[in-house]
Amino acid sequence: MSDEVNFRLAEPADAQAILELLVRLQRESDTFLVDSDLSEITAEMEADQIRLINQSHTNLMAIALNGTQPIGIVTVDGIDQNSGELGVAVLKHFQGYTIGTNLVELAIEWAVDYSTLAHLKLTVFANNGPAVHIYEKLGFKRASTFSEHDQEVYKMILNMPEK
Repeated sequence: MSDEVNFRLAEPADAQAILELLVRLQRESDTFLVDSDLSEITAEMEADQIRLINQSHTNLMAIALNGTQPIGIVTVDGIDQNSGELGVAVLKHFQGYTIGTNLVELAIEWAVDYSTLAHLKLTVFANNGPAVHIYEKLGFKRASTFSEHDQEVYKMILNMPEK
């Protein structure tokens, strides 16, 4: 890993690299789930989506870059005007360097300073101890526990300060 990792909002020009990152993340992890069939999404479609996200006050896509290569991603998908679903993933080779923590912090700062959201929500497998620890350290609280794919899952929530 180069010594410097940069964090920034995704740009339409990043579309192809982001799709490649998502495919790698899906292959590497059984805790990273994508709703869409990535093989059906073109770089042009992804670029259009990024343009829309960047105009939204309820959606976010930001990336961590090692040089010019995306190595991590954080998204917030607006569920409604008050709540957004947070998702974060970092390539295995780059885990353990606080990149995931920095991405979540970026999303929280965006939610506080820019978004119209009152809550960030997420789901995480209970056996993913490092992720649960990061979320709790950053202020997320366990709201409920349920079973999915025969695994225990936590629904966690972070309330934004009043604006």
